[in-house]
Amino acid sequence: MPAPSPARHRARLARVEADAVPARRALLLVVAVLGLLAVLRAPAMVHAGEGMRPGLTRTIVLSAARPLERATHTARLDAPDRWLTRAFGHPSAPRGGDSELATAASRYAEAGTDGGTTAPDRPGHAGTPTAPPVPAPLRSPTAADPLRVLVTGDSLTESLGPTITNTAPGTIRARTETRFGTGLVRPDFFDWAAHARDQVAGRNPELAGTPELIIVAMGGNDGQGITFPDGTVLPAGSAGWEAEYRRRASVVMRIWTGNGARRLLWLGLPPARSHRLNGYFHQLNAATAAAAAGVSGASYLDLTPWLSKDGAYSDYLTGAGGRDVLARSRDGVHLTLDGARIAAAHALDAVRSTWQLR
Repeated sequence: MPAPSPARHRARLARVEADAVPARRALLLVVAVLGLLAVLRAPAMVHAGEGMRPGLTRTIVLSAARPLERATHTARLDAPDRWLTRAFGHPSAPRGGDSELATAASRYAEAGTDGGTTAPDRPGHAGTPTAPPVPAPLRSPTAADPLRVLVTGDSLTESLGPTITNTAPGTIRARTETRFGTGLVRPDFFDWAAHARDQVAGRNPELAGTPELIIVAMGGNDGQGITFPDGTVLPAGSAGWEAEYRRRASVVMRIWTGNGARRLLWLGLPPARSHRLNGYFHQLNAATAAAAAGVSGASYLDLTPWLSKDGAYSDYLTGAGGRDVLARSRDGVHLTLDGARIAAAHALDAVRSTWQLR
């Protein structure tokens, strides 16, 4: 095959170079547009990152998005995004803001109570201080008509919930709903009060109606300050922060229990490897335990005796059969499958004892 002439070769090179210029420009345009979107929609990036499963991808996204969100908010570059959101009928709440959870908790505060002895006038809303109602009597579940259980919360339920389902006796029918990256300090990201109302509405066919028992594991993401709509910040670890968390826990507990119509078991946070985070967890556990004591149908289970060594964090714990197992994940917060088995066994023991199950 004869080689192309020099003139034809030069013409072909010219065409390739001409095509390459628009391609480079197109790539630069794409990069520029993505960069502009990242700047203008930084809050959406944070929202998406907080909803991801724990892991490297979530860490990378949030490490880039959170500083960008702070910078764009300070410079008011997020104003167009907020304007467009409102224009299309999706009003966005301010950071820490105008959610059902925060509103109901603020009404407890206005009433001068921590929520422990206050019954809401309407579901999810605080009213006047009253004695907690007497919980409804328990029925006797059977294999033909098992106890309907919902295990829910943040990523702490990812392995715990299925383990409870798989190890529960035939008199229990359980399912799990995990909401990654959520908690009670950021209702602007995810409002657990509104979601709890949906969960007990009885629309889930897997439970064949309304759940009778809700098992909650939550708080792993709540070691951060609480910001109110007016800009007031309750620093993590402060007395005001713990009191507000107790009020918010009381709000969601009342919704889940229906003021005694259903039962709730709140599982305490296991010790964390981080000394700072572990301090927060102690306060969160104290807040939720106190809230449960004042809500009809709610109870609190401290898992520390079984998920620690003499109250201190340990990667390895004693599992079934008395052998040591790796019970904690690399982040020093979550449970491994073996750790979930330990927690599930004691949670189910509490359920059996309450409901007199075999």
